Amino acid sequence: MLSRKKWFIAFLLVLLFSGLTKLEKNHILTTTYAETLVAPQQPNEIVKRVVAFFGKSNETITVSAPVATPPLIEYKSIQPYDGGAMLSINQSQDLYASADGLIIYTGYTRQTGKTLTILYDTGETATFGFVEEFHQLPYTTISAGDIFASAESELLYIKVQKDGEEFEMSEIVNWLTVSDE
Repeated sequence: MLSRKKWFIAFLLVLLFSGLTKLEKNHILTTTYAETLVAPQQPNEIVKRVVAFFGKSNETITVSAPVATPPLIEYKSIQPYDGGAMLSINQSQDLYASADGLIIYTGYTRQTGKTLTILYDTGETATFGFVEEFHQLPYTTISAGDIFASAESELLYIKVQKDGEEFEMSEIVNWLTVSDE
């Protein structure tokens, strides 16, 4: 059934094109659509005529949607630990960068296992410990919202420093809070 419709449409288009050609050759129509469609060296001319016929405007419309900022880390509880904080997380999750920065360390330490350190453009240095998997290599630049690692165990260590001073527990909590600015 579908093939009959296709054949009918194709036959109708051939008749339409043939009729258009004859009308143009007999000077009944003053258009040159048939010549333009047949001439392979002028495909841009067809597009220009179709656009002119349908009246496409050159006006552009700026479209914007609210950008969803993912939370840096979702956690159940937070406790002080070794100059930083130990987070209890619900499930495995990706870790997102809070700002643009540079990953300056990926490796393993005795105290925090798999560890990753980011130097943010804001001057803050954030260290994440007990990470399950690194998604970026050392000395890689990252942008705000980029995924840099994933945490799959129940614990995650975070230590944030700025100007050589470690953040207190309340400052770490504020740092982890998502801001919609």
